[in-house]
Amino acid sequence: MEILTKSSILTSQDIPNKEEATIISGNLLVDNGYVQKEYVDSMLEKLEKEGYATYIGNGVAIPHGMESGKKYVNSTGISIVQCPDGVEWNGETAYVVVGIAAKDDDHMDVLSKLAELIEDPKDAEKFWKLDDVDLIYKEFTSSK
Repeated sequence: MEILTKSSILTSQDIPNKEEATIISGNLLVDNGYVQKEYVDSMLEKLEKEGYATYIGNGVAIPHGMESGKKYVNSTGISIVQCPDGVEWNGETAYVVVGIAAKDDDHMDVLSKLAELIEDPKDAEKFWKLDDVDLIYKEFTSSK
């Protein structure tokens, strides 16, 4: 199973808060078979208890589940939700929300690719503004 599919990407979303953004990104993971629905609750618990661990900078948030939620992960996968107007996230603004579900330590590869994409603030801003599913998919799945 691919880690990212085009059906796990949403663009041009107007989302009122980080909780709703987490639910949307989690539901994409459920809908694409990466996780069971209980994993979304684990993502919300992580947001509530360890919210500092869900914003990584340069306009990108990475909601993911608690360690105890790993039992609800079927396979490693991500969802991408693009929010052009941004979502307030712990005093910062997230324009891209990347939901992460990982079996074992597979998430390290995902985080590494994400770090490449957003390391430079100019590249991160370009990533925020992409509103074409095919382009986002290509950007994330191509190797640099």
